[in-house]
Amino acid sequence: MNSSTPGFHARSRWSGWINLFMGMVAVLALAAMANYLSHRHYARWQWAKRLDTDLSQLTRLTLADIHQPVTAVVFYDRRESLYRPILELLLRYSQLAPSLRIETVDYELEPARATQIQNRYKLPPNVHDLVLFHCAGRTEVVPHSALSQVSPTGRTPDGRIIFERTHFNGERLFTSALAAVSDTNRHAAYFLAARGTHSFTNTTSWDGYGRLGQRLAQMNLELRPATLGASLPVPRDCRLFIIAGPRADLDTQEIQRLREYLSTGGRVWLLFHRATRAGLEHLVAEHGVLVGNDLVSDPGNGFGDGSIKLSAFADAQHGIHPSVRPLAAQDMALRLGAPRSVTALPSLSGLKSTTLLSTSPQGIAYRQPPAGAAGAELVVERRGAIAVAAAVERTATGAVAGLAPRLVVVGDSDCLNNTLLDKEANSDLAWNLAHWLLDRSHLLAIGPRPIQHHQFSITERSRWELMGWLLGVIPGSILAVGSLVWLRRRH
Repeated sequence: MNSSTPGFHARSRWSGWINLFMGMVAVLALAAMANYLSHRHYARWQWAKRLDTDLSQLTRLTLADIHQPVTAVVFYDRRESLYRPILELLLRYSQLAPSLRIETVDYELEPARATQIQNRYKLPPNVHDLVLFHCAGRTEVVPHSALSQVSPTGRTPDGRIIFERTHFNGERLFTSALAAVSDTNRHAAYFLAARGTHSFTNTTSWDGYGRLGQRLAQMNLELRPATLGASLPVPRDCRLFIIAGPRADLDTQEIQRLREYLSTGGRVWLLFHRATRAGLEHLVAEHGVLVGNDLVSDPGNGFGDGSIKLSAFADAQHGIHPSVRPLAAQDMALRLGAPRSVTALPSLSGLKSTTLLSTSPQGIAYRQPPAGAAGAELVVERRGAIAVAAAVERTATGAVAGLAPRLVVVGDSDCLNNTLLDKEANSDLAWNLAHWLLDRSHLLAIGPRPIQHHQFSITERSRWELMGWLLGVIPGSILAVGSLVWLRRRH
C-alpha cells in the first residue's frame, strides 16, 4: 500500500492509542503486583544504628517469646507530642511480634470508641493519654506521666523556668508491660505497714508512696502490707521487703525477723527517714553498711526546696554498681531531700558492699541535733564526697546453699515520695533498684532514651522560594522535557 493512502494514518493513530492504553494497563498491573508482593512478602533492614531507634536485645527476646495474641491500645490525643514516638515504637514491636495488634483511639475525635475502650478495659472516665496492653484477661497500663522525663532547660526573659522532655521511657515500660501480661505469675512484694512508714496507698499527699506503688505494679509486682513480730515473720512468698522511712524505732523482735529473712536469701530495700535511724543501724552494719547519725548537704548542688542534686558514684573497690550504671552513662542526676550518710564498709567475708550515690567533693555532713533541740547550731562532722546510698550482695564465694541476700540502703526516704519521685532521675533509680533486688539485672539494659530536638528556621522569602522549587520549577522541568520528547517524536 502507498504511504499516501489515507487509511494508513488512521490505522497508525489507532494502533498508537491502543499501544499507549495497553502500556498504561501493563504499568498499573505491575505496580499493583509489586505493592501486593511487598505487602505480603517483605524484609526490613535498619541502616542507622542510633540510640533512639535500635531496640535492645532483651526487647527482641521478649517479643520473640510472645505467642499469644496481645492488643496494644494507644489511648491518646494525636496532638500530644509523645503520640508519634509511641506509635512508631509499637510499630517496630509489631514487626518483631506478629501476634501484637495495635489499636489507636483519639478520645477527642472519637468519643464513642473512647467510651467503648473505657468500658472494655474498665478505665476511669477521666483518665486519658495512656498505653495499655491486654492479653488473656490480663491488662497492664502505662500512664503518660511515666513515659518521659521532664527537666528544666532554661528560663524565659521574665524568669520563668522552661521545662522540656529530655528522655523517653517507652521501650523499658512497654517491654516490661508485655512481659507482665504474658507472664501468669505475679510476684509478691511486701512493705512494712507500721512504725510511721510512708503509705503505699496514698497518691495525693506529698509524702505518700502511692505513685511508687503504681510503678512497682508495672513491674508485675503485687504490693501487700505486712507487720512483723514474735509470731509474724516475713511472709514466705515475699520476693522483696520494703521499709520506707520509719519514724519510730523497730523493736528487737521486728529486727530479728528481718535478720532471719536476710539470712535465708531475702531482699530488703531500706530507706531511712531524716529524723531517725529506727534502731536499724546495727542490722545494716552487720551487712557492711554504716548509717550515720547526721544530715548531709551539698551547698554547690542545692535546690530551692532544700533538696540536693547527686550523681552515681564510681566505687573505688567495685566500680559503678549495675543499678546506677545506666544513669551514669547518660549523666543523669538524682534529687534527695536531706539524706543521712550511708557508707559502704570494706567488704565483709562473703558480702560485697558498693556505694551507689555520693555528693560532690563540696559535701558536708552535719551532726544530727538531739531530739527536741529545735534551732540548735549544726556541728560539721566531715566534709568531702559523702556517700548517701549503698547496695550489698552475697559474693560467689560467700553463697551458701544458693542463698543470695541483697540489701539496698538509701539515706533519704523522701526521694521516692509523690513529690520527688518524678524529679530528675529518681523514678529511674527506683526502677533500677527494684529490678536489681529482684535479680532482674537484664532489665537494667533498657535505659531511658534521650529525646533529640531538631529546630529549623526559615524566613518568609525562603519559604516562598522553596515552594516555588517544589511546586513549580521541578514539576515544570519534568513537563518541559516530556513535551520536547513528544514534539520531536511527532515531527
